[in-house]
Amino acid sequence: MSTIRLILTFYKSFAFFSWFITLACLSISYANGIHTFTALFWFKIITLGLIVYFINSFKREEFYYYKNLGCSKLLLWTSTLLIDFTLFLVLMIITLKIR
Repeated sequence: MSTIRLILTFYKSFAFFSWFITLACLSISYANGIHTFTALFWFKIITLGLIVYFINSFKREEFYYYKNLGCSKLLLWTSTLLIDFTLFLVLMIITLKIR
């Protein structure tokens, strides 16, 4: 339970930007249809890569906090990115089914 709380705390540091990108992709997909999915898929991948780069660069010292509490950097990144991208895909499928 403690690990889940730490992962959610870590996710809060970039959740706003990630959700903003996801909602922008959903609105573009809803307006233009399924043929934009490939471009939006790669756009989300690239923005997630940029988020990883900036968080690793500017919040380097915060990783010591998580490491001291038993969460590795790999665990934090894989769990948050997996959850975020899975949520993106599910919302894209729902949006395209509604349209």
